[in-house]
Amino acid sequence: MKKGLKWGVFSLSQYPDQSFRVEGLESDMKLFELAEALGYDTAWVAEHLFSTYGIVTSTQVIAAAVAQRIKRMRIGTAVVVVPFNHPLRTAADFALVDCLSRGRLNFGIGRAYQPHEFVGLGVPMDQSREMFDEGVELILRAWGEGKITFDGTYWKVPEPIDVLPKPVQLPHPPIYQASISTESFANAAKHGWSVQLAAPFTYRTYREEWIPRLGDELRRYEKALVEHGHDPSKLERMILLPFYCDTDGARARETMRGPVEWFYEKVASHQQTSAGGVVRGYETTMIEGRKAREMGYLAFDKLIEHGACIAGDPQECIDRLKRLKEELGITEFVLWSNMGGMPPVRAENSIRLAWEQVAPFV
Repeated sequence: MKKGLKWGVFSLSQYPDQSFRVEGLESDMKLFELAEALGYDTAWVAEHLFSTYGIVTSTQVIAAAVAQRIKRMRIGTAVVVVPFNHPLRTAADFALVDCLSRGRLNFGIGRAYQPHEFVGLGVPMDQSREMFDEGVELILRAWGEGKITFDGTYWKVPEPIDVLPKPVQLPHPPIYQASISTESFANAAKHGWSVQLAAPFTYRTYREEWIPRLGDELRRYEKALVEHGHDPSKLERMILLPFYCDTDGARARETMRGPVEWFYEKVASHQQTSAGGVVRGYETTMIEGRKAREMGYLAFDKLIEHGACIAGDPQECIDRLKRLKEELGITEFVLWSNMGGMPPVRAENSIRLAWEQVAPFV
């Protein structure tokens, strides 16, 4: 493998059959253990609420569990939803995860995008960006300072308080911002954060233009980093990809078809409000995501055609990944093989084959 390129695996803990949930969570842990034994760099986890779209309700809980099962790989969150919890609780919990993992946490953050989650928690979705900004400010102060006070719009800390424990990594764990919109890339550049890219979501927004449009955003991001005094070479561009590798390319695509279509149907339906309206701050992704569904772009064959899902034999996978690496400057590929109820043994076979016959040649 070329020096510097990282490889991760991801699980959203999607079990359409909820009678499998206990075994499914264990299969996720075993997938991460296999990835560590093979040599992968990062295990990425996520959180969602109120749906089989993903039953991990707390990235801090699952990250703490993963920290006890793997001993070398880093543990990444994709993402911690900042508006859904008090920032001091988030700061304390993830500092604890960093301690439990002996400094192996990658702190990926975002503001969420599924209306039913905001409704269920009673959080105003149209204020998520403001809540995100304020929450992250408070988290970083809690990690980097002693006793703090805070007088925000959404959270207040009226009396000096010292949030413990502090993280192992100083001044704090590496921060990644989930980025689709121009505003998110600009915010990441302002603060000097790495970015988390996700093919499923950028593709739903820009369809066949998703790779060049993402390239444009990344060039603006890099320019803005320099303008804000940050070194782009010290930051990461990770990308999450629905991915399945088999020695037979046609069989790989047929294996992945059902799980991918299940996932896209879920995500398309979950980003709609009950009234069918558009939420302030989510106009582009909601409107364009709806168009993508109505125009047939979420069909499996379209996803494969435009590279939003990679499923094929090793050489086909190499070719797709090389294009993304060259056009987007990717520093970490995060492979998602166990989506939509994929049988665990198949997901394991995919990441093993990818490590042995794909990763060395990208």
